[in-house]
Amino acid sequence: MKLTESRVNNQGVMIHVAETNAGSKEMIPLVIIPGLSECAEDYLPIMERFAPRHCVVITLRGRGKSDSPSSGYTLEDHISDIEAAIQQLQLTDFILLGYSRGVAYTIGYALQNTSLLKGLIIGDYPAVHTHLRDGWVDFMATMPPWKGKTILERMKRKALEALQKESVNVAFWEELSRVTCPTLIIQAGKDSPLSAEAMQMYKEQWPDAEIVVFEQFDHNLFEPSPETFIETVDDFMRKVDQSSKR
Repeated sequence: MKLTESRVNNQGVMIHVAETNAGSKEMIPLVIIPGLSECAEDYLPIMERFAPRHCVVITLRGRGKSDSPSSGYTLEDHISDIEAAIQQLQLTDFILLGYSRGVAYTIGYALQNTSLLKGLIIGDYPAVHTHLRDGWVDFMATMPPWKGKTILERMKRKALEALQKESVNVAFWEELSRVTCPTLIIQAGKDSPLSAEAMQMYKEQWPDAEIVVFEQFDHNLFEPSPETFIETVDDFMRKVDQSSKR
């Protein structure tokens, strides 16, 4: 696997970007927006499986190797991280994948850049940026490790506190129809944050979307084995590749 790492200056906040197979023209590139506290390293094993496809994962502010400013964690700030990275990489015509809370940032970016998208993948989350209630940081600190790390090992407490303080409710449902590229929605079969009502709203806005339910998985779509996720996403991307060649 050919791995390239870089840092993007987004108005003084350095954003870490990891790429595999940069420069490959064989397939449409994939850009990944991780979940709540995830970073690029969480996705490198998956990206390796998509070779020779050019894959990009953007570590949003406050996570991983990106800077952790004391403030600046609004929805708009996160969208700007994606914008800055994609502009620096000069990417056009790509597939965009968002997972968990990263779906809100993904959709926010997609609505502002519909012409750049060849495909969109929604990973088990509604089209909503949620307000995080008081006490959320302390609650999250008691949660079991995610992929081997607790949230306080993944993000500084001050970043989590700013994320909570600056969060507001934003619903994207009424705007979704402006995104017209092929779309894949993956829903966990157990304890999914994507309710039946929310799934119905996705179907109303994107009647042609491909919907796959991982019946035996909870919100962690990658365990106990990532194979189902990899195969589902790869199958969708190959269909997008083929439709783009027509």
